[in-house]
Amino acid sequence: MNAFAIAFWSMFTLAGVWLQGMIPGVDFLAPGLILCLQEEKWTVSAWLGLAWLFIQEGTGSLAFGTGLLWYGALVGLYYFGHWLFEAKNFLFMFILGICLGILHLILSHVMAVLQDWTLPADRILVEGLLQALIFPVEWGLVYLIYNHLPENPHAV
Repeated sequence: MNAFAIAFWSMFTLAGVWLQGMIPGVDFLAPGLILCLQEEKWTVSAWLGLAWLFIQEGTGSLAFGTGLLWYGALVGLYYFGHWLFEAKNFLFMFILGICLGILHLILSHVMAVLQDWTLPADRILVEGLLQALIFPVEWGLVYLIYNHLPENPHAV
């Protein structure tokens, strides 16, 4: 991994954490994990995924395991959809975003019930909708930026 990639992923992580503070309930790190998986850099995907998992688990208020289920389902959905669609297709990212929005609703509800919490349904619905809409847009922006880094073989 070169210096530009390290700087990119560091800035991406900082921006993602900052944006999650601005818009709670939306995972801004998930598109980065998908981009790592698309680039087939398995060690980078594993290390960044692990770091982001710890960030999500540490900053979230739901029980331990929500982040693990979230990222596990994300990776599973990606590999399942990868068989059906081109991995870097915007339509696939849009469908993946919708799946993540629905997954947010389900996981939030299930984990809240396990903790005997009552969450406002309208808030969870808005968070799921925002996740579904923001994910493909953020992935597209991150994909364009990443592929135009210096020393990137895909850069034009």
